[in-house]
Amino acid sequence: PSILDQLGLGAALGEAGTEFQEQTGVSVKLACTQLTTRLSVDAELTLYRILQEALKNVEKHARARHVTVSLTQPGAFVQLVIKDDGVGFDPDQRPARRKGKGGLGLLGMRERATYVGGTLKIISARRAGAKIEVRIPLQPSATATN
Repeated sequence: PSILDQLGLGAALGEAGTEFQEQTGVSVKLACTQLTTRLSVDAELTLYRILQEALKNVEKHARARHVTVSLTQPGAFVQLVIKDDGVGFDPDQRPARRKGKGGLGLLGMRERATYVGGTLKIISARRAGAKIEVRIPLQPSATATN
């Protein structure tokens, strides 16, 4: 998305949250820490797409009223946490497929995180909402490796 290129990750995440809130009526609270370095294009796009997929899952399945999104930089990692107050689910149970579709959202998020050297953790239980944590290592800058 052009907003990612022009304004950076924080602005793109904020725009996605605002758009979601306007479309669904579910409140989204976003807290972004100023990162010490810009992530690679792949890493920024990964975090943006994971947020989009997580919000899509909230809309389809969670019946949530509130979502919080935080972007922080603990040490040598960037961490994105998406948390909702919805109905929750058992993350170990394979999702039921409807008419041959669905069930790949969480797998796709995990694959995206792995592709850029990161990890994705899902914490949820029935009637307890869901929390998705994505951690991506900061890449050394190109000038530091030359």
